Parts: sequence; structure tokens; C-alpha cells
Amino acid sequence: MLASCRESRNGDLTDFVEFSLFTGLRRGEALGLTWERVDRARGVILLDITKSNKRREVPLNSRADAVLARRGSKSSGLVFDTRDWDHFRTAWEHAVERAKLTDFHFHDLRHTFASWAVQRGATLQEVKDLLGHHSLAMALRYGHLAPEHLRSAVARLDALLHAVSAQGSTQEAASEVELLSK
Repeated sequence: MLASCRESRNGDLTDFVEFSLFTGLRRGEALGLTWERVDRARGVILLDITKSNKRREVPLNSRADAVLARRGSKSSGLVFDTRDWDHFRTAWEHAVERAKLTDFHFHDLRHTFASWAVQRGATLQEVKDLLGHHSLAMALRYGHLAPEHLRSAVARLDALLHAVSAQGSTQEAASEVELLSK
């Protein structure tokens, strides 16, 4: 998708898409982002206006920070120069076509961000916080992407079973075994 964006005549499209992809921001959050809310020294952006009406701080990874560096830090104004989606709409639609993607919407960048995060070890709580969701239930849709983490979680119980065996016949070991057998 990014390669298709780079072919666009809209010079802002690649930066807008890449930044959104690597921050998980909603389209409106990215469009409304101002330089006053960017703190590259701390590696964060502060969102005041969100869907949940709660302020949140979003950490920047190196790819998102590189977009900001390319755009040239300014003291004020919009990071992407406009709040108007129409500035990007046609270029976005052409990039989606060039990439041969079907039924792909801008919001899918947010889902991709969350999916990549989970696949690389982020917990569902971390994904919830990064995306600014109110409840963990919204992040649960990404849980199936990390089956290895579930295996790892149950493998921690192996250590418990070995510890119980090593303790011999102490009352604590008996209690734990009794609990395990229920």
C-alpha cells in the first residue's frame, strides 16, 4: 500500500498514510493533529480531541517520528496541512486500486497497526491503551493473532507443577495439588 501511495501525485498522501499506519490514529485524529501537540523530544503526541472524548498520549515509534521529521517540525499549524479528508480522498482511492486491494478503507490502517502490535508481543491491554478504547472488549478482536502468547501463558503453569512436586509433602504443596485437581 505504501508503494502505491508513493506513486501518487498527492505529495502528502504517503506521509499521512504511513503516520496513521504506525500510530494507529483514527483518520480524524491524524487530520486534526497540530504541531503544538507533537513532542518529538519525549517521543509522543497528545490527542485532545478523540472519539472517546478523552485525552490520550500516543508514543511515537521510529517510523512515525521519521514522518514528522520529513514534514519539518513547525511551531504551529496542522501537521498534514488540512483537516479536509477530500484533500486525500481521490489519491487514497487510486492508491488502493493500484495496490489491488478490495474493500480496503482508511480505518483498516488502524486495524493493521493493532494486528501488527499483537503479533509482535503487545498485550491486549497495551493495544487498548494505544488505540484509546474505553474497554478491553474492543481490543479482544485482535486476541486470535497471538496464539503463541496463549501457549506461553499456560506454559507458566508448568513451573507451578514442578514447584509443587519439588516441595514434597508440605501442607502448601498439598493445598496446591488439591486446588489443581478440582
